[in-house]
Amino acid sequence: MTRTTAVFLALVLPAAALAQQMKVPDPDKVAPEYRDAAQKRRQLVIRRMGCMLNADKEKVLKRDLATYINRCMESVDEKAKQ
Repeated sequence: MTRTTAVFLALVLPAAALAQQMKVPDPDKVAPEYRDAAQKRRQLVIRRMGCMLNADKEKVLKRDLATYINRCMESVDEKAKQ
């Protein structure tokens, strides 16, 4: 019985991890009245994914991840305004 459970977990856990990845919304698949909001959301998700990749490269600890991402997002916003 424990072998069956181990096999089940080995098959299910990788699929669950992939399901939690951030998905980038496609504004073309949204009703026309919501396209602007979908485009803004898409830009936000792309910026956040970029900050998360930078955090992975710099090997930021999980406890510091939220702070790092917030600072990264603020710096990206400041660069965009200039």
